[in-house]
Amino acid sequence: MGMIDFKIDTSKCIRCKKCVTDCPVLIIDGKTDYPEIKEGKADNCLKCQHCLAVCPEGALSIWGYSPEDSILSSEPTADPVQLTNLIKLRRSVRRFKKTEIDPSLINLIANNALYAPTAKNENSVRFSIIDNREDMNILRESVYQCITKAVSNGQIKGSLSFFSNFADVWNSKKIDVIFRNAPHLVIASAPKDASLPIVDSSIALSYFELLANAHGIGTLWDGFALQALREIAQELKGLLGIAENHEITMVMVFGLSAVKYPRSIQSGHPEVHRIRLSDSSVN
Repeated sequence: MGMIDFKIDTSKCIRCKKCVTDCPVLIIDGKTDYPEIKEGKADNCLKCQHCLAVCPEGALSIWGYSPEDSILSSEPTADPVQLTNLIKLRRSVRRFKKTEIDPSLINLIANNALYAPTAKNENSVRFSIIDNREDMNILRESVYQCITKAVSNGQIKGSLSFFSNFADVWNSKKIDVIFRNAPHLVIASAPKDASLPIVDSSIALSYFELLANAHGIGTLWDGFALQALREIAQELKGLLGIAENHEITMVMVFGLSAVKYPRSIQSGHPEVHRIRLSDSSVN
């Protein structure tokens, strides 16, 4: 089947056809002795692996992925109460310890976060991560240099004028308003022609944040850093290794929090609207 590498272990397959009915693009033929990809339809595969996941006997492999390497749904998952508490206790951290986080833990969190769903299953979000303070300090200094240069050239105007103040307090007092002295940073980028690059990146970083928080790591959605990298310090894109066809979509700084929040906040008035079409006059 070409690169799709769709295989059925006939010794395990019970011909339940669950892979056939669950395929989002209906390219699996259930009329044959055993499931197979319909002729000429392999290119329509979304690489979602629903067929691999839904097979009750683990008889199906695709794209080189074996069911033996998957986590079983019988394994423990998040406790609803604990997950709810994690969400409610999440805080935007702006005071970080100098301690560096083990790069292997950062890598584990990032790899798991990229299981996040994406439009059309494009899976095109890329994380670019700074996992040590030395490189973070270089980026911090480089960004403020770009801002200072832009200010001196009269390029900081209008809605970006507040960056002039940020540069002033950095150059005079080394107060880091943009990155909050965080030891680490993750940049989410996606191809410019992706279906929903900003949405995909936001979902992926939401996964990253929850996983990081579960490991006791504080996070901050860094809009100032996003603006600086996208609108002022574009020249740093190459230095950071961001692909030419990618756009920087979101930035998050993270590290061990230097502040402890003993309790959650209390959301005032959540905007939840319940749709009741059955009670309306809509025909």
